[in-house]
Amino acid sequence: MLDALSVPPKLALRALDDLHTLAEGVRRLTEREGDLNDLLESVRVLPTVEDELSAEIVRLRADVQAVKATIEALHAEIRELRDRIPGI
Repeated sequence: MLDALSVPPKLALRALDDLHTLAEGVRRLTEREGDLNDLLESVRVLPTVEDELSAEIVRLRADVQAVKATIEALHAEIRELRDRIPGI
């Protein structure tokens, strides 16, 4: 008990500051645990998401090709109509 009373106030204040710093560090680490869990879950599902995106890209390319073919056909029809109707 006398040892505690013989500690200079500046050292006691420094010890409290250090204790506070440690407590803040522990708090930040425990808050980040949720972030780490979220990150691990993201890494776990990433291959599935990549596969789904790749499949969607394939579908979109097919859709674009179909739209392109339709536009080309319409363009050909318009050109044909323009050739048949003078003055257009």
